[in-house]
Amino acid sequence: MAARKCLSLREAADILGIGDAASISQIRARYHALAREWHPDVSGYESEETHNGMVRLNEAYEVLIEYCMGYEIPFSDEEQADGADKGYDSGWMEQYGCDPIWGHGDSRYNPR
Repeated sequence: MAARKCLSLREAADILGIGDAASISQIRARYHALAREWHPDVSGYESEETHNGMVRLNEAYEVLIEYCMGYEIPFSDEEQADGADKGYDSGWMEQYGCDPIWGHGDSRYNPR
């Protein structure tokens, strides 16, 4: 088995054709649409091309889903009320505010 290339978040998003922001549902839907196109059983592409295409799609999907699954969502009443006071996307900004892909990419948004 060949060594896996580590994809950046931006590379993974580009492979799946995702812009600057997407929900997990949107990432999954995009992955499934592309997998239907590239899967060797249904694709009209050459077999090696479909294999390589599916490997790239799977790697990109895995990178994005693992990144998104690390986001903690508050469920307590206090944290929900606190989040409402801070604004609509404050939790997202606290987690990803200075991330170049999912946040503003600017350190002034980093609350730490």
